Amino acid sequence: MITREKIDEWIHEVEERPSSASLIIRFIGNRLIDLSKWNEELQTENLALRAGNKVEEYEERIANLEYQTGLLKRQLGGEVVLPNQPSFVTPSAGTTPKNVNLLIYHTQGQALRIEKPLSDLVSSEKIGNVSGEVTPANLPIRLLAVHSHEELLFAFDSGRTVTMPVTAIPTMNPDLLDWQESFLQPPLGTEELAFIQPVARMALSEFCIQISRKGCVKKIKEALFETYLGKSYIGTGIKSPPDKTCELVFSGKNERLVLVSKEGFLVCLEVDPLPTTIEEVLRLSITDHIIAAFTVPPGDPFETSLLFITQNGKIIHRHPDWLDTVSSFKTKGQSIFSQERREAGVRLVGAALTRNENWGIALRSDGQLTFRKVSELMGSGTLLSGEPDISLLSFTTFRTGS
Repeated sequence: MITREKIDEWIHEVEERPSSASLIIRFIGNRLIDLSKWNEELQTENLALRAGNKVEEYEERIANLEYQTGLLKRQLGGEVVLPNQPSFVTPSAGTTPKNVNLLIYHTQGQALRIEKPLSDLVSSEKIGNVSGEVTPANLPIRLLAVHSHEELLFAFDSGRTVTMPVTAIPTMNPDLLDWQESFLQPPLGTEELAFIQPVARMALSEFCIQISRKGCVKKIKEALFETYLGKSYIGTGIKSPPDKTCELVFSGKNERLVLVSKEGFLVCLEVDPLPTTIEEVLRLSITDHIIAAFTVPPGDPFETSLLFITQNGKIIHRHPDWLDTVSSFKTKGQSIFSQERREAGVRLVGAALTRNENWGIALRSDGQLTFRKVSELMGSGTLLSGEPDISLLSFTTFRTGS
């Protein structure tokens, strides 16, 4: 702080040693520049407060916090610890997931939902059937299995997003699934639904990784991703058309990201050095595209397996140690099956990191939906034994724990 005593001291110094005057003037000039800068910042802050911009910012933060609180309430069955309450939660009956919700959806925003008690799951059982046209206009069909307390993010290739609880989508009779009676989250203009992603546990992650069909990725900090959701826009996640966004993965800092392509290639990359701008990390052929993405956490990998499913029902499983973690973004990827099988037309319809006690869910070309234990899938080696006229349209996995 410049005081009256300090000014008198400078005057006395200049009177006794005139050569020091230039240094003192330079110091005062720099100090005035700093004060002018602070004054401009204060004026800007004042204008923002008067215009209500700061109020809007605070309101947006409050809305984000309320949204996260709502997610936690559904995750914990309504039990949320507040700062003035004891720092523990006693599990209630409502915190234990009791049902599996299966969504079948396609790019035009139509979705079918069936709900089934976990206690009723029986391996190899047919759990539903899509009647009539299984794939409307030959659109690619995707599956997603989640718990009843989950929050869903509908992401369109334009970057627009819509969030809703899974229970907002009406359930249907599993044996009478008909696209004519499906739920519709309508695309706007020419946009298409890229994917539906569960986001209730996003606050437990450090990053959100956006992936495009042609192997481009963008790493987003979780807190920043929350602000994107608040604005209902996450960006297209592509460098240029005709590429489109296709997946979203939540991750920790020390995990590895795995991208899997339809023609049977994959790349495994450390999450921490991934780019925060859109970059291509896997070189794919013009006919190939990404169909699945997931992360491999650090630690003991012996309880998990890599599961790959082909359109003719063949099951390929590998130990996580089989993955080659690369540091270059110029790779063509690691081959999952031979070039001969690729040339014969073999393609993947699903891939996941899973455990033996998890469930595999498949949609067949005849409309049947089936549940199988992952341990049985890996033991049998196929999902379509003796059915040459049937193919698989989509595959996903489901973890029964919360």
